[in-house]
Amino acid sequence: MTSENGLELRKRFLEDIQPDQAFHLLFDHLPGVLFFAKDTKGRLLAANRGLLDLYGYPDSDDFWGVTDFELLPSSLAEKFRADDLKVMESAEPMLEIVEVFISRQGIPAWFLTNKIPVRSRDGEVIGVMGTIQNFDQQRELLPADSDLLPALNFIGAHFNREIQIPRLAEMCELSVRQFERKFKEHLKTPPQQYIIKMRVHAACDALRATRKPIAEIATELGFYDQAAFSRQFRKHMGMTPMYYRKQYR
Repeated sequence: MTSENGLELRKRFLEDIQPDQAFHLLFDHLPGVLFFAKDTKGRLLAANRGLLDLYGYPDSDDFWGVTDFELLPSSLAEKFRADDLKVMESAEPMLEIVEVFISRQGIPAWFLTNKIPVRSRDGEVIGVMGTIQNFDQQRELLPADSDLLPALNFIGAHFNREIQIPRLAEMCELSVRQFERKFKEHLKTPPQQYIIKMRVHAACDALRATRKPIAEIATELGFYDQAAFSRQFRKHMGMTPMYYRKQYR
């Protein structure tokens, strides 16, 4: 069979699919994968069961039409909306975005998001759709003999201390350049940002579970001072540490 015949078969197959064929329902049966689709106004109009559960919607009918601004802190919602607009305006995908989601209990989790434009039959961009996967699974996908495992184990045990990237590279028997390239390739984020994400996640636990002063939490988790901690926390969580504690403690 020639490539032209194959392309023609594919074209006819796609054209023959009923418009209401619910392919998105397959995402209900892919463990660890969340699916969503929004219109140009950012209203959620398709999602799989996993996403509904993440946001605490047992009845899907109550979910349709809500926006990120009704589900998330405003700063996070603004960031997600900006990414959606970029995808729709450029008609180009945004892939492997590392970002945080917050459950209704305030528990943060890092996810890897892919977004692509949704087009009408006329080719007009009418929205954005994408998938979300738990970021921690990126580490689990690494082979047992991965060069990066010594560094990841060290970060896991010492993320609240100052960690020098050259030292991590040396542990993995790589140059700094090789280490940073491999790390970003497999973990989808630079090593220094990975360390900060771990600190912010630990800070959320401390803010919810203890009455420790914010300055003390900042110091314990390796931040230079409370101001540096607050900047990083707000950057990743979309709110200040004090607001987070009031909201979710």
